[in-house]
Amino acid sequence: MRTLSFARVARDTRYLLLGLPLAAVAFGVVVTGLVVGVGTAPLFVGAFLLSGTLFAARVPAHLERLRLSGLYGRPVVRLPYRSAPPGSGILRRALTPLTCARSRMDALHALVGAPLALVVFVLALVWWTLAVGGLLYPLWGWSLHLVPGYTDLGTHLLPENPTMAAMVVAMIGGALFALTLPPVLRGLAGAHAALSRLLLLAPEEVTARVLTTRAAPTLSGTGAERRYVTSR
Repeated sequence: MRTLSFARVARDTRYLLLGLPLAAVAFGVVVTGLVVGVGTAPLFVGAFLLSGTLFAARVPAHLERLRLSGLYGRPVVRLPYRSAPPGSGILRRALTPLTCARSRMDALHALVGAPLALVVFVLALVWWTLAVGGLLYPLWGWSLHLVPGYTDLGTHLLPENPTMAAMVVAMIGGALFALTLPPVLRGLAGAHAALSRLLLLAPEEVTARVLTTRAAPTLSGTGAERRYVTSR
């Protein structure tokens, strides 16, 4: 049971802390592409920039699906992207992402997912810092009382021995944060994953979907995705 709990905490922590760098890159790419594309919309090149931005948004969206697969410990599925009809010209193929709903959802996730990724990242980091810092206070807290004029809560609780009082308070606080760490991380990861599921994954009732997994390539697909059809 302890092993399973530790593994879940590790998965949730990895998901939360690595989400901010990915979200920041995705947000920067999509915002830059949209601003430049809209700004050059009067020119024909704007359509190509917008289409390229939607196509580029698929990369962080795919990485987020892989992260969801790792978080849940099972494959996740998405709707297939729209592709140009066979025999289409270069111009139509280049502009196809503009008509692809999945690509637009990927771009939307890059825009709205970044603020949430920042919030859950900060909360997870604060919880970990207070838990570890409080429990390990005896290893570093004593040095604070060597600073001339330093005062803290321990000074007011036990003036005769402020170091000991501060250590007890810090360790109790650290223990409380450590005990609440698993459910807090689970809730933060669940909130972030809920947004990603809503925008990036296929609804349950859809039958034609694309599997995203960390498994090795198979005969029926390449990379980390393969197309399959379920019968319901």
